[in-house]
Amino acid sequence: MGGKHHYHAFPSADAKAGAPGADMNNNGPFHLSPKQLDIWNNISRQLHTASEIDLFLDYDGTITPIRSTPAEAVLEPETVHVLQQLIQLPHLKVTMVTGRSMADIQKLVLFKNIGFVANHGFHVLQDGKEWRHPEAERFIKKLRKLYTILQGAFQPFPKSFLEDKQFTLSIHYRNVSVQEQTAFKAIARKTIYEFDSRLVLTEGKEVLEVRPPVDWGKGRAVMEILSAQQHSPRSLQMYIGDDITDEDAFQVLQSSGITIHVGNTADTQAHYYVNDVDEVLQILKMIIRLQTHRSNHHPT
Repeated sequence: MGGKHHYHAFPSADAKAGAPGADMNNNGPFHLSPKQLDIWNNISRQLHTASEIDLFLDYDGTITPIRSTPAEAVLEPETVHVLQQLIQLPHLKVTMVTGRSMADIQKLVLFKNIGFVANHGFHVLQDGKEWRHPEAERFIKKLRKLYTILQGAFQPFPKSFLEDKQFTLSIHYRNVSVQEQTAFKAIARKTIYEFDSRLVLTEGKEVLEVRPPVDWGKGRAVMEILSAQQHSPRSLQMYIGDDITDEDAFQVLQSSGITIHVGNTADTQAHYYVNDVDEVLQILKMIIRLQTHRSNHHPT
């Protein structure tokens, strides 16, 4: 990662004046710089010419802001409305890709006709078919034992939050004081590796993830979904995410899709970036407008 050019996929409302852009958010025209206009035209051209679109969306930090606790990260009514419109579009399939458990994400995204990739790819529900990674399943009982041990180890840190997601564990330290975070993470690592040194510990945005020792992730799960489907040569994949766990998906789709990172960083495999959740929403609205216009003028 890093050192690779990536470009702002969409202008924020306070973008500097430049070449006039289309009315993209129903609140008046944006003014894009020539480079911004060229980039968005390239994205919209790919969307417009695609015979079908697979849209993969991360949840936390992508379609809803990251909150102090996972339970607080619920969808805004406007986002629910936008997702409902996306799902109804012909030739477009929406799949949520998340580190949350399947039960958790399905409580938060209450739609039918939508796919789910949960637990960083270990648990998939697509087109009514459920798949659970067989090797990862063998570690469920072990992770449950570790959960109990970690609860004891973390008693000196009452503001930490431990989450049992069946296939993985999440150790949230967002609310632990900055002065205590280094010690907290050291205790977590020591406890985990003394319990079973084979377990994999990864770090996200103020969260540690404990995973089974299986070479798997969001990218592999997305590719399995795509390989199981019949696609025309003009099909298009689009993936929007904000976390380090989305990078393997950006990588596998680099040559065949549109990848967008939420947050401006050079350390990403994504082609483009948007600044925040609000700009993700603008992208989704623009997809709706493009595809609705296309359907009205080229009905199938």
